[in-house]
Order: sequence, then C-alpha cells, then structure tokens
Amino acid sequence: MTPNVDTCPVPPDVLRPDMIVFDTVYNPRQTLLLRHAQAANARVVDGLSMFVNQAALQFERFTGQPAPRQHMRQIVEAQFDTQDHA
Repeated sequence: MTPNVDTCPVPPDVLRPDMIVFDTVYNPRQTLLLRHAQAANARVVDGLSMFVNQAALQFERFTGQPAPRQHMRQIVEAQFDTQDHA
C-alpha cells in the first residue's frame, strides 16, 4: 500500500496459475502482489473492485435502489487517473 509499494506479503514462488489472488489494497491499483500473481498466470482481483462493490452495497442498503456499479467504477477510476497525473 502507498507508500510501501515495493513490499509484498506473499513470496512470488508460492503463486500458481490455479490460484485466485485478491488484494484489498486499491492505492496503488496494481500492487506488487498482483504483478507477481499475473506473472504466475494466476487470476487476480484488485482492491478497486472491492472498494466499488462495497460502496454499491451500501448505496443499495441506504436507498433501496440498485447501485449504478459501472458508473461508480468509472468515477473512482477517473479520480485515481487524475491523482496519478497530478
């Protein structure tokens, strides 16, 4: 997690193609763990997905309406892209 972007809680040699690797960290979006997992051909799920889905569930609980998940993700991605280029 920022600022410790060069650390990884899992040794790369334990990652395999038959694994699903989920990292709850969303800043940076592409963590060292996810990079190692992709290099091992594992399936990866990033923290941004968790962040958006958690917000969507909260939205649905509070409003009783379906959350606009795709729109929510676009907003969050745009915010991170803006921060990356600031």
